[in-house]
Amino acid sequence: MDEIENSFLGKGWAFPPTFKKNSGDIEMSTEYVDIKESLEIYFGTRLGERIMRSDYGSVIHELFFKSSNNSNLSSVELSLERNLREFEPRIIVESVKAERLDVDGGLINFNVYYIVRSTNIRDNIVFPFYINEGTNIK
Repeated sequence: MDEIENSFLGKGWAFPPTFKKNSGDIEMSTEYVDIKESLEIYFGTRLGERIMRSDYGSVIHELFFKSSNNSNLSSVELSLERNLREFEPRIIVESVKAERLDVDGGLINFNVYYIVRSTNIRDNIVFPFYINEGTNIK
């Protein structure tokens, strides 16, 4: 077995799912890339969207129906921290910070700072969230 198969970080399907042109095999992502893709899937999934895992998903989509004031953003940050600790065991979540970048355009960046458990390497991911995307609001 090679080192990646024995790694705690492991490997999984690449996201979005794609296939190799010549062999038809599924593209796989490994280790750190797999963790980042897993976090992107989490942020893109609405809470309750998965039929067999209704407790899986991000609460950020609830901001569509609430104002993005400091109180609501703090509540979302805490929920994200708690949920990421449960659903992504390969990382230690240090913090989640919401940052309003464009109030008129509805852009909020969610910054997740974490440590990869097996290697003790710090990393982060920024997930841009557009409250008004696709509404053609001007």
